[in-house]
Amino acid sequence: MDNHLQEMNLIDLLSEKHLALRKIVTDQDPDQINKTESHILAVLETHQMLTISEISRIIHISRQGTHKSIQGLLSRNYVEAVEVKGNQRDKNIILTQKGIECNQRMMITKIELEQRIANKLGAANVEHLKSLLKEEWL
Repeated sequence: MDNHLQEMNLIDLLSEKHLALRKIVTDQDPDQINKTESHILAVLETHQMLTISEISRIIHISRQGTHKSIQGLLSRNYVEAVEVKGNQRDKNIILTQKGIECNQRMMITKIELEQRIANKLGAANVEHLKSLLKEEWL
């Protein structure tokens, strides 16, 4: 284990591991999606269609930051904006076929990565960690 990790608290350890895992997942994309963009794609896969404000709330970054990331995804055709009936201001963001395919590639990487982690930590420990992370403790 890295020496710098030995002195870290739980919050910083989780952050370090999260950043490392997201980097592994995003490095697989030929267009070099960043961590925020990959998070947005994953959220859209779950929710199907959201406004920029809704995405902002879910991923916990500013609306302006979300808007910038969405613009990048729009320009590379991972998502598209569609009109919201009865609302001139907001547009819903949905995945394009390219976004769906990107999510599928990232899911394969995530499954392989989880298996590598299970091989190192043990499957029971990974399942236990997942159950702890699903708990309401924040």
